[in-house]
This record gives sequence, structure tokens and C-alpha cells, in this order.
Amino acid sequence: MTKSSPAPETTIADVSSKKGCCSKMKACCQKATRAREIGLAGMTAMATFGPKRFRPYFQQILAVIAVVTASVEFFRKRKG
Repeated sequence: MTKSSPAPETTIADVSSKKGCCSKMKACCQKATRAREIGLAGMTAMATFGPKRFRPYFQQILAVIAVVTASVEFFRKRKG
């Protein structure tokens, strides 16, 4: 004899019914792009003119972002 589990049943949502923001409106993606640009501009300013104590950290973060972005673009172009 097996006992039924007291945990409620979980259902897996249909992935095709889930739509991204870009499929409905372009405004939210434009806001995300704008926020990304503002963030990168702020980090660039801190890496250039910020306190000397924090400059290396911002430079390393920007370098990592640049490498990740370049590798993602490389594999996207290669894939499609």
C-alpha cells in the first residue's frame, strides 16, 4: 500500500503560452536598453573619474562585460 503525498500537485506551465515583453510592446525592451546604457556609462565614469580605491574594480567589471558581450555576439552570428 502506498500513501498519497500531502503535497499539492504541481503543474508545468505551457512554455508556448508564455510571451516575452518584446512580442507585446517594444517599449519595455527600449527601457531595458536605455537602463543598460546608463549603467555602463556610470561604470565607465567611475572607472575613469571615480575614487582611486574603486577604479580597478570598475575597470575589471567593464572588461568582463566586454568579453561576455563579444563572445555572445560571436556565437550568435556563428549559429544563425
